[in-house]
Amino acid sequence: MGKRRKTPSRRSGRKSQRRQGDGLWRWIVVGVVAVVGLGVFNLWRTGAFASPPPPSRSGDPATLLPLAQAGPPLQGSHDMALIPETTPSPQPAPVDQPVPRLDMPERSHDFGRVYARWEVAHIFAVQNTGTADLVISNLVTSCGCTTAELSSSVIPPGHRADLTVTFDADYHPTRGEVTRLVWFATNDPTQPWVEVRFTADVRR
Repeated sequence: MGKRRKTPSRRSGRKSQRRQGDGLWRWIVVGVVAVVGLGVFNLWRTGAFASPPPPSRSGDPATLLPLAQAGPPLQGSHDMALIPETTPSPQPAPVDQPVPRLDMPERSHDFGRVYARWEVAHIFAVQNTGTADLVISNLVTSCGCTTAELSSSVIPPGHRADLTVTFDADYHPTRGEVTRLVWFATNDPTQPWVEVRFTADVRR
């Protein structure tokens, strides 16, 4: 007589099902970890875990003229009505009377890489090296993403005002290299209309 073939017991069947169930759970855990890791990586790429840098500035304050306190601050935003249809042309400075003289150590700035969640700012020094009060007006920006504030609209001789320009990278769905402008008028006859610019590389 031949040997009787053993039939699998219920216990061995349960072990096999348990192994299959354990394998399925392992794959589920691996899938969840992969999805979470991908989400974290995408957030990292958008700068969600990075903090915007503090405001940068042009020049060392120790080497600049002292900060003026004479006049009220001046706010600037995107208002094209403040830009004259024809910008004034430079004129020679009179030699027989006191005149203001605008001096800016820097008129452009590159923020470099900027994440879309950030607001970044840069401070430009606006100095008066002349012999009369320097008066600033018509502070305006080229885009709603950019605002500007001058610490004093009247700058006495031998003093400066700080022009803080702020860029909101998330104001528009912009990506890549951007250039924005800030303009203002002065009573310096040789520089009646001034342009300041900045660039940034917006990452999303």
